[in-house]
Amino acid sequence: MSKIDSDQVLQVSEITKIYGRSFLSSIAGKTLSRRVVGAEDVSFLVKKGEIFGFLGPNGAGKTTTIRCILDYLKMQSGKISIFGLDHHLDALEIRKRIGYIPGDLALFKNFTGNELIDFYNAFRPVDPVFLKELRSMFRVDLSLKIKALSSGNRQQVGIILALAAKPDFLILDEPTSGLDPLMTANFHRILKNLKKEGHTIFLSSHDLAEVQSVCDRVGIIRDGRMILIEDIEDLRSKFVQHISIKFDTSNVPEISDFPKNSSIISVDQIKKTVFNLTISEDVNSFLQWLRSYQIARITIEDASLEEIFLQYYE
Repeated sequence: MSKIDSDQVLQVSEITKIYGRSFLSSIAGKTLSRRVVGAEDVSFLVKKGEIFGFLGPNGAGKTTTIRCILDYLKMQSGKISIFGLDHHLDALEIRKRIGYIPGDLALFKNFTGNELIDFYNAFRPVDPVFLKELRSMFRVDLSLKIKALSSGNRQQVGIILALAAKPDFLILDEPTSGLDPLMTANFHRILKNLKKEGHTIFLSSHDLAEVQSVCDRVGIIRDGRMILIEDIEDLRSKFVQHISIKFDTSNVPEISDFPKNSSIISVDQIKKTVFNLTISEDVNSFLQWLRSYQIARITIEDASLEEIFLQYYE
């Protein structure tokens, strides 16, 4: 692997992780397989100071990829570099600079939240001002034992533990699982503030709204393979756009008057003068056609991330 660029925090190069194996059955006389592909030839990079969204439904390979990055799983092939260091050979040095929220968060049940925070903080430097801010932003009762907390409140404790040291690189696997909308909004605000300060965040999620709200770029994984890596805004502009037009009453077209070309996916007449259109990619030719009409109002919106995501998974 080539030396990592200074503006890259994570580089994943053609990693493959397959669970199980194929074997020859003496009874059936044929090769049987218990192989499950967790990740196959997965490659991407995460730039310094960005929030990178790792998107896919449950079972797509998100958690497998994260566990390979953290050196919790042994890969069959591929290489991973973090801060320019080998993810396996330099794992201890790397972990000093990483905060991690696992998707299957497990905490010591007989510790209180405060005891658990103090225990973790004994092993690492902590930003006391930021820790105080985290304690105030989340409403979990840290005097209670972990076993007495709901799943959402345990998740809040996990977030505080991962963020308290203000790590250079955060790896978050479904971090808002179990959080209510207010706590989720607080968490997103924290992520955006950390990004402004130059921290790097890798956010794995199946929540499209969450990724669209906070991420700069997104990678979509399907059946263990990366199928797309793109800037959020560039991604949305490359797909369908929704146009709503209100024509002046003096000159209103019929649906049959709209141009017949491959870019216009659908035309719906909502009222006598109001039409909604779905158009793929370039809208310029359609806007040229509109010049012969008097327009009272027009709005153009990019496709939502959900629409784009469904196009890749249908």
